[in-house]
Amino acid sequence: MAGFFGTMPDLIEIIGLVASFLTTAAFFPQAIRTIYRRDTSGLSLVTYLLMTVGVATWLIYGLLIGNRPVTVANAITLVPMALILIMKVRLG
Repeated sequence: MAGFFGTMPDLIEIIGLVASFLTTAAFFPQAIRTIYRRDTSGLSLVTYLLMTVGVATWLIYGLLIGNRPVTVANAITLVPMALILIMKVRLG
């Protein structure tokens, strides 16, 4: 089905890629700040544990259904999430 913005699957893919970029990018400022300052005192261990496991699960899901935006976003997001979680466990 073609429309004003092109075919519907193309538009859906673009929306997914934009959403993936934005939610992935949102984790990098916290990761950079945490790594630079080596301070995790204001971060919740439970929150980062749940988020890291959740992101890893979304990555598996994206791979299983063959969805590029879900797979790429969660593969990239897993890196800063895991780094923050590891630092939280080590630094307290």
